[in-house]
Amino acid sequence: MKVATNQERLNELFDADPRTDSAIAADLGVSKQTISAWRSGIRSPKKTMLIQIAETYKVNISWLMGWDDEGKEDRQVPIFVSDSEKFVKLIRAMPFEDYKLVIDAFRRAEQKLREQGVKL
Repeated sequence: MKVATNQERLNELFDADPRTDSAIAADLGVSKQTISAWRSGIRSPKKTMLIQIAETYKVNISWLMGWDDEGKEDRQVPIFVSDSEKFVKLIRAMPFEDYKLVIDAFRRAEQKLREQGVKL
């Protein structure tokens, strides 16, 4: 069940972080204005950034998206490559058509897992 917005969860993480928004932004590789836009709900992070934020703060990505994970097994962010930081950099750098191919491959893999009864 969805119990919070992505904006609320981001604010919860950032408010609990003792660093300034500028320091958080530098760590995530974005501008302070981007953090402000996420905090206010004007913009939302892209999926690759959500993965990076979830890994940085050691939270489940479904929790970060606002879903209630209470009572479910405590899972970390799914690891689908050995070096996720490198993966994020590759995704950001690749042309849109290549990005689309990667996303389509993930969607096919997700569908196959769902058909096998795996809950994601």
